[in-house]
Amino acid sequence: MASVTLEKVNKVFGRDHIIKDVDLSIGDGEFVVFVGPSGCGKSTLLRLIAGLESITDGDLNIGGTVVNDLPPRERGVGMVFQSYALYPHMTVYDNMAFGLKLANTAKETVHERVMSTAKILQLEELLHRKPKALSGGQRQRVAMHGAGAAHSAV
Repeated sequence: MASVTLEKVNKVFGRDHIIKDVDLSIGDGEFVVFVGPSGCGKSTLLRLIAGLESITDGDLNIGGTVVNDLPPRERGVGMVFQSYALYPHMTVYDNMAFGLKLANTAKETVHERVMSTAKILQLEELLHRKPKALSGGQRQRVAMHGAGAAHSAV
């Protein structure tokens, strides 16, 4: 992980000033949750950090480097959305391995990473199941691996 710092970050859509002068510092390894009413800018802020939206003004630092102009794939950021997308025809194992395989990761490495992460996320006994046979929390844990897997494979 790396530290994330936002300095006077703004996002403007037309006449609407959605994110205004946000200063935020998240330390390496720190866990942060954004809470607020619908429409207050939580998702927009996350999209700015991930690089899915451009910052209108201000600086975003990840690991001490300004990343405002870096494309999403070069930021090392993963996101898990509330409505996570898993491939229903694939097993948990295959869903977890998918991003690594796309990144042309060696077969042995794919297996090691899936098994290691499955143990951490307490999914070892579920690797043969399809997503429809999982609880919501189990599905979210599978999706969490997907968010981090592609980034760690690059």
